[in-house]
Amino acid sequence: MSVKRFVGINSREAMRQVRAALGDDALILSNRQVPEGVEILALADDEHGRMTAPTGVASPAVRSPSPSAGAWAGAQSSSEPEPPKVSDTVSVSQPGGQLPGDFAAFSERVLGEMQDLRALLASQMHTSSTPAGESLVDRLRQRLYAAGFGVRLAQELLETPPTELLTADESQAQAWLGRQLASRLSVLDDEDGLLDAGGVFALVGPTGIGKTTTTAKLAARYVMRHGARGVALVTTDSYRIGAHEQLRIYARLLGVEVHALEADAPLGNLLTRLTDKRLVIIDTVGMSQRDQRLAGQIAMLGDSQSGTECRPIRRLLLLNAASHGDTLEEVVETYQRASLAAGAPLYGAILTKVDEAPRLGAVLDIAIRHGLCLHYLSHGQQVPEDLSLAERDTLVQQALSVAGQSSFAIDMPIAPSPGQRIQALSRGLLGQGRTLAASLSVLRRQVSGFALLEEAWPMLGYPLEQQRARIPALLDIDRRVRHGQQEAMHHLLWGRTRPVNGTDWAMPALSLNAAGHAQAMPWLAHLQPAGESERLMWAEAELGPAWHLLPSCPGGLARDTLANLGMAWLAMAQANSRVMVASERHALADLSRDAEARTQLACRYRGRDARLALSRRAVALDDGERLHAWFGTLVESETGRPLGQRYWLAPQDETHEQCAIEAMVAQLIHDDLPLLTRRAWRLIGEASRTPLDPELQLLVASGLAAVASRLDQERNDWAMDVRTQVMAALGGRRTRSSTALLEGLMHMLTARDAFRLAGAQ
Repeated sequence: MSVKRFVGINSREAMRQVRAALGDDALILSNRQVPEGVEILALADDEHGRMTAPTGVASPAVRSPSPSAGAWAGAQSSSEPEPPKVSDTVSVSQPGGQLPGDFAAFSERVLGEMQDLRALLASQMHTSSTPAGESLVDRLRQRLYAAGFGVRLAQELLETPPTELLTADESQAQAWLGRQLASRLSVLDDEDGLLDAGGVFALVGPTGIGKTTTTAKLAARYVMRHGARGVALVTTDSYRIGAHEQLRIYARLLGVEVHALEADAPLGNLLTRLTDKRLVIIDTVGMSQRDQRLAGQIAMLGDSQSGTECRPIRRLLLLNAASHGDTLEEVVETYQRASLAAGAPLYGAILTKVDEAPRLGAVLDIAIRHGLCLHYLSHGQQVPEDLSLAERDTLVQQALSVAGQSSFAIDMPIAPSPGQRIQALSRGLLGQGRTLAASLSVLRRQVSGFALLEEAWPMLGYPLEQQRARIPALLDIDRRVRHGQQEAMHHLLWGRTRPVNGTDWAMPALSLNAAGHAQAMPWLAHLQPAGESERLMWAEAELGPAWHLLPSCPGGLARDTLANLGMAWLAMAQANSRVMVASERHALADLSRDAEARTQLACRYRGRDARLALSRRAVALDDGERLHAWFGTLVESETGRPLGQRYWLAPQDETHEQCAIEAMVAQLIHDDLPLLTRRAWRLIGEASRTPLDPELQLLVASGLAAVASRLDQERNDWAMDVRTQVMAALGGRRTRSSTALLEGLMHMLTARDAFRLAGAQ
């Protein structure tokens, strides 16, 4: 075993040394502060494999496909090598050329060394007088516990932290944690829509939680918008002394109707008389979650009792934000079961007594794990001032900003019973479902066209006739443009007109945003006009990109079209492409030496961090049109290893030079999209059990390739979060790349279908 020590002035420098010496797959044993800076102990991944292999077989084990991967995972694994057959006698070479007498003993000895090393590191961590030896994940876990969040949610959040956290500072780590919580927390996003639509709402919950006061506050918010004529209040609380009178006082102050329903009286008849009221709020009797009469009380609020199918009763559960987490868990589980038995799940929740809660973590934990949509927060007795809309970022920030440790939070492992293990498995699956839903929700918000890609994905399993019947809606230009409104198209990346190698289809054109990153908006080549100029005019009329990124220099007629319409363009060229300089024809490769250096910039190219040096010189085409020839030299950032030379042609326009440079980078970083699309096409085809419509298959394949490329290229926080979950979907340890992200996306979409299918059964 060869454990190596690396010391750098910071984590980034130390990790650079690790990658240079041991590669990207090195096993990190520890990461701690030392007087010289940061110390990392690491082990080469292949040595780790030799230590942990129980049989001593030299060839790598084949990774089993993820159970959630669906049918396509089987197609993927079929291309992997079969595990070798092992004979009864295995000869294994030991370092130094000696054969061990007992390989099992050798393996145990090495593992013992590993355990001793880990014990030593753990001892150093516990005896350290500063928290430097404590891992960042441990600190985040303790932060969650201190805020009141439970163990289950903490495990779900921190199970697969992004590798970027290894070099992140405390503030970046806290921001990441906040994003994970916010992405899982569901809140009411459109209060105006809720109040404008109206309906029948029943406030339910335990005794003394503030239902009557909250009823008045909700009514007041409606009255301030729409007046008092359209609202009515109903109380079913005949148990609590003065309950009817309290609501009547509020109703008189607001100028709204109030009706008292006696015990066991049918609710449907009253609701029928109130059909002219846009909003009806029912203040129900408070009842403990352990009261045997609870199910019957909730059943009275069932939809069938409303007297009309068009006005279902929506049950809003009130939760005491100051309650203990176990109490809240029991309340939600009991009321949800009763609500489902009455015909529908809980519509959402309102948090009360927020002003009395020392920590909000417990109630937010419950809302996240049970999928409750938080509508409002009640934080006082004043009507209507002390009711506010639930805002996810504010709630999460408030929860995490609590100071000090909780006297009741402890991370103590307890051996679970068999029944508890089954429950833990179920909750684990629910946690995976929440993580999956959060990641897909982020992609829908951030990547134009992803919602259409999600819509198209399950169609791959439909019968061929249904596929063809649904394709026109997916290809409708107006609909696709509307789906792209969250981030405007800036570049249009054109593919070559000839088929991609090994296929019979041409690469679709692809929309890019202003940052030069791909959108899930492919435009199939065979549906575009035939002529070069006609395609450009079609794109200008239908899509309106700011830049056209062309695969080759356009012809004279196409250049005239571009100039007449005022369209900016850039074209890839080859090393042997010939241009005119001083009345002589030269290959571009021969002109790069005399080009004028313009800039150097960083980019990510085919899974590597790279640097691109750009230079240019004036040239002319055979017909005399003056252009700029651009030359790009690409090298790997860390090693300086050359990655290639690139060439472009563009109009001579000094005012848009920076835009042209950004367009070159955008075109360069996507030059692997045809290969990535071909990979997706083949995986989809191999997994399909039914015939596939080629248009649908290409639309999905190119969309998946675009999203995978986007995730690899993006440096924003949301992309780091989603990228981590996509890579985790693959299982095992995979180096980040567009190909790995593509396969992870397919796993996630397949898992989403599996969760939906399970929920429908």
